[in-house]
Amino acid sequence: MRITLKQLSIFKAIHNSGQISKAAKALHMSVPAVSMALKELESSLGSRLFDRNSNGLATNDNGALILPYANDMLSKVMQLEQLFTDTTNGVRGTLKVGSSKTAGNYVLSRKIPLFKKDNPLVDIKLVVENSTTIEQMVSERELDLGFIDAKPACKNLNTQHWFKDEVCIVAGAANPITSDVACSQSLSKELWVLAQPSSISRKRAIQLLKSAKINIEQELTMTTMGAIKRAIGTGIGVSVLPWLAVVEEVERGELVKLDLEGWDHCRSYWSIVREGEVPSELVSKFLEFCYAESELCSN
Repeated sequence: MRITLKQLSIFKAIHNSGQISKAAKALHMSVPAVSMALKELESSLGSRLFDRNSNGLATNDNGALILPYANDMLSKVMQLEQLFTDTTNGVRGTLKVGSSKTAGNYVLSRKIPLFKKDNPLVDIKLVVENSTTIEQMVSERELDLGFIDAKPACKNLNTQHWFKDEVCIVAGAANPITSDVACSQSLSKELWVLAQPSSISRKRAIQLLKSAKINIEQELTMTTMGAIKRAIGTGIGVSVLPWLAVVEEVERGELVKLDLEGWDHCRSYWSIVREGEVPSELVSKFLEFCYAESELCSN
């Protein structure tokens, strides 16, 4: 059996894109060359790694089995190359960062350009997904590190607290409720605009509202935080949102944070890396940067 790094990189590219033609384009190779390399890899392993579907190729159980090994080997090669790379002009390399939606959209999307400005030789890819997906991708070596808003369930991850963010009840500035003292009874009669039923954010919001004795009588569901903010910005409806997501609208006077007696809730965010691995210089520097700049994202 002779498995090459080139074959593993081609496997990874096909896994990411779902199509041989897209993988070939990403790797600057011809389609026949990519197809041949995949056949050689599958021949060496004695198993097919992809199943064909209407969209192209999907990684099957055999492919999922070798994926973390491929990620590990390719990651170690990259680290080895970086050890012998001239660093006189600063740290360099490729960094794959994952983040939950709030931290990714409202914190890291602003931090990464600042880090890139100081480290122009670094290529950074940010993946924004739910915390469970980010945790799995870090665990399976799809990502170098992650930032999530729920403690991970995977045992092969090291967790470090990053910051806390307030969870707020907010309404549009034109909503009459902003001129009154908010109470459980008045809030129960409001139209609540919340995330879709399957989301963790919605489940958390419902739990907090129940603890505050707020009974939702009518509601709307929307799939994005941006849509929710625009909806309540009309002056109709209220919602439960992280302070990070609404601070700019509150400062501009578009949204208002409602004060409810006894309401004092925060959400914690953590960074995650794989346990038992010494972080690369690039990962360490990026984490140091994020923690040093934590005052930019804490309320």
